[in-house]
Amino acid sequence: MSNATYNALWAEAIAELTEQAHLEDPSLIDGSEPTEPHRPTSIMQTFQHLACLYIKYLQIFKRLETCYDCMVHPQKRLAVLKVLELVIRRVLELKHSL
Repeated sequence: MSNATYNALWAEAIAELTEQAHLEDPSLIDGSEPTEPHRPTSIMQTFQHLACLYIKYLQIFKRLETCYDCMVHPQKRLAVLKVLELVIRRVLELKHSL
């Protein structure tokens, strides 16, 4: 695969990550006033919500990992590595919460 393929994969992963961050806390993206997030009412709803977040972050992690493994450009690899570490941290937080 070419470098353009991995750049496109990286762009997709970053777009999904931005969307995910916006879904979790809309005030992070648009700079608006922080609002009270919707809290699930039951334990089962909370578990389902966290499980969905966990799965989505794992999908993003797999894309970023593929990009990191196959990219040749050193500066891009460092940028992908930083984002990859943050996603891994979030996956571990969600796993602990589950």
